[in-house]
Amino acid sequence: MRHIRPPSVSRGALWLGLAVPALTLSLQACSEDACEPPRTNTLGELQAWEQDFIANGGAPEAPPPSFVDAEDGLRLAVHDWVPDDWSEDGAVVLLIPGSSAYAELYAVLGEELSQAGVRARIIDVRGHGRSTCADPNIAGEDCGAPPEGGYPYADDGHYWVGKPGDSLDANQIIRDLGRHVAAVHESFPQARVVLAGHSSGGGVVSRYVEHGGLATVDAIALIAPFNNADQPQNNDQSQRLCPDQAGSPYAQLDLGALGDALRGNTHRYVLELVKDEAYRAPLDTQRYTYTTMLGMATTDAEGFLQAFSTPTLWIAGRADALFDLERSRAQLEATPGGGPFVEVLDTSHIGLTWSPNVAQKLADWALAPETVVSAVIEPN
Repeated sequence: MRHIRPPSVSRGALWLGLAVPALTLSLQACSEDACEPPRTNTLGELQAWEQDFIANGGAPEAPPPSFVDAEDGLRLAVHDWVPDDWSEDGAVVLLIPGSSAYAELYAVLGEELSQAGVRARIIDVRGHGRSTCADPNIAGEDCGAPPEGGYPYADDGHYWVGKPGDSLDANQIIRDLGRHVAAVHESFPQARVVLAGHSSGGGVVSRYVEHGGLATVDAIALIAPFNNADQPQNNDQSQRLCPDQAGSPYAQLDLGALGDALRGNTHRYVLELVKDEAYRAPLDTQRYTYTTMLGMATTDAEGFLQAFSTPTLWIAGRADALFDLERSRAQLEATPGGGPFVEVLDTSHIGLTWSPNVAQKLADWALAPETVVSAVIEPN
């Protein structure tokens, strides 16, 4: 069984390694006339095929969850899409969703992977989806499936197991990921395991690889990954919001709460994730504490790339409003292992998770990696 336990990271000056776009900013005081209200279009325009996808009902229903026990007893939810003829020595894609999201929103990828002969296991990151638990002393509820809309947020600075949008420390999320990887190996010791992440889920994968996790899996795939805050579009979109916030329309940082967190109150909610109505889902995690904000990106904004010593599949959307295509390509080229860079036409940041052709590339990477080359593809 392969499993890692990365060391804890101190909570010092790492806060710029944020897990969501557009947070390269200054904490210097700004005048009121320098601020602006956040725009309503937070994640970019939906492309025509994506609008049709939403209009036709969106993602299919996901299979019921099963659970992996975390180090503190939290039941970490996973959803498995299993091919009809899958054998235990087949391929598994273990996928980590992005900020605010959870496994059921990725059902298109899960279903398409299973139809291509790959077992898909998509997780709910701690504090997201069904990997949540209300403290009976605070919320008055027992642990279990969250109510519609998720558990309430208690911004009291205290940590409890499964608090929405929170984690004990910056590395708890990748320790959880180590348990997910170990669970796959324990159940299917002969399987080929591909670890994939989308958006901030790609940041979690990159952090995991940075801390030695590459040795525990057979291959890596990154889908529009938010690895760190060093992206050109962050500087372009960063703004001083009103009254005491900064960031982007999607990821809005509360400067007062951040200051409190930097003074040691690390379980305060410092980040709010704002989705357009078309993207919203019932169990979205809308707020992140300082520890989770740190934990969904790499520790070293530059050095982490050197840990990718084997080929990586990198998938990017041509119409992704949050990521710079050429900066992403340059990041892949800076890794020792390199790998194929696949561009998806007419596809937004979220639309990448709705694309059957993205799923097919993941399946090819799992089943026959030698056939996957850099290319420009249609979404479906």
